[in-house]
Amino acid sequence: AEPVAVAVSADDERIAFRGVRKKIAENMLRSKQSAAHFTYVEEVDVTDLVALRKRAQKRAQERGAKLSFLPFIIKAVVSGLKKYPILNATLDQQREEIVLRKQYNIGVAAATDSGLIVPVLRNADKMSLFQIASELEPLAERARTGKASRDELSGSTFTISSLGKLGGVLATPII
Repeated sequence: AEPVAVAVSADDERIAFRGVRKKIAENMLRSKQSAAHFTYVEEVDVTDLVALRKRAQKRAQERGAKLSFLPFIIKAVVSGLKKYPILNATLDQQREEIVLRKQYNIGVAAATDSGLIVPVLRNADKMSLFQIASELEPLAERARTGKASRDELSGSTFTISSLGKLGGVLATPII
């Protein structure tokens, strides 16, 4: 469809739509049109996880890592992907094949001033909880500040969207 001009008033502000912001929008549109989107909500009692994290935080600090809940979630996601490989798959439309990925490269969506960026934690299945914690924060910081490499922002086989500090009860992200 042809782009439609937007009616504006003298009070409106216009921001150029290019660069990272435009790329994000193009990728989101392509994803929305081509990927199967599904939302499922489950309530989980994480009392034991809260206690485990509290006990492990001191050991993480000794190793120079900040231990949030995210490393635990990543470990659980990888375990689930190994149990259900179809969730770590992609469709090769050209060859008409489903590709079951054997790598577990976990994307973690991070909000930036330019929009949502997804830095990728490579081979998360081979990392300890503390290694994940140590890698995540600097990776996310490079993404937020625009210093992440192209390689650090591509190749995710599965992406986690976390509202983190924003909170909320439920979100349905675009893949």
